[in-house]
Amino acid sequence: MVHRAWAALPRAEALLASRTPTTAVSVDEAHDTISAVFCDHHLAPLERREVNMNLRSVRDAGVGIELLDYGEAVRIHVGGGLENFHLVQIPLRGRATMEVGNALVQSSSRVATVPPLDREFTMRWDTGVPTLILYAERSRLRTVAEAMYGVDGERLQLGLHLHLDTVAGGDFLRALLDHHSVLERGSADGAYARRLSAELLLTRLLSAVDNSVTRSLGTWASVERVRVTPGDALVRRFEDRIEGGAAEGASVLEIAAQLGVPLRTLQSHVRAVRGTTPTALLREAQLRHAHTLLEAADPLRETVTGIAQRAGFTHLGRFSTEYRRRFAESPGDTLRR
Repeated sequence: MVHRAWAALPRAEALLASRTPTTAVSVDEAHDTISAVFCDHHLAPLERREVNMNLRSVRDAGVGIELLDYGEAVRIHVGGGLENFHLVQIPLRGRATMEVGNALVQSSSRVATVPPLDREFTMRWDTGVPTLILYAERSRLRTVAEAMYGVDGERLQLGLHLHLDTVAGGDFLRALLDHHSVLERGSADGAYARRLSAELLLTRLLSAVDNSVTRSLGTWASVERVRVTPGDALVRRFEDRIEGGAAEGASVLEIAAQLGVPLRTLQSHVRAVRGTTPTALLREAQLRHAHTLLEAADPLRETVTGIAQRAGFTHLGRFSTEYRRRFAESPGDTLRR
């Protein structure tokens, strides 16, 4: 039976509506804001030079709810894990991915990502992905785990994903939205009501997510394991390389040779992991690179043709068609803006 609690997710505008948003346009300002709220990380826009970040946040006694939207497609890398707090991230619309070693988690309104505490990870958020986030201090969740299971929760570790279309996942989501309501209405019961609501929410979280304690006790039966594809590492290396290859004009065949693999191997791995082709990924990187160059160019000194060639395009007509389809304006419009 499929449970549809996720279908009742509210629109982003309805969440934390009483909270004053923190906004940022420059990447540096967005990075500094999110580093202060969460942890240090590397933030890189994937399409434009700027973002349109919007953050609303509320925390109480180690448990909080955040609503974060970068406005643009971004790549987020955390080098050492979260260390002392847990996050559960639910895209309200659109999709995002999280890579941890060879594990790839594709998240949506039905599947939340749960970043690790002690391993590096990389996330890619598409354009327009407002994300509802549960924040829980590690010590607070450990205390709830110890009371719930009667064992030492010092080494509590959570799985990398949480399915919201299960009974337990639906219970967690309802508890999250109930806790949101408690925080927003500021009830007369005050701290006592918030504490009870937070404890129920963390209990629901532990019941819904794969974790080291329930696994050791033999009580966890995962609905679906994280999808791990052997080619993930190769695909990440290819994607890192094409950002440079877009500027250097390298072909897919040349990049495959640089990576030391046959073209067919690269094609099969990209198809398995991304559901597309290396050529399509390279062309997308070239379009993003051309867009960045056009935005920064002086229209009195540079031309669309010259910039298209620098980005790796040899057919100007095809470039203009693909550029307009991707960015909803002509290359000349971007250059003159």
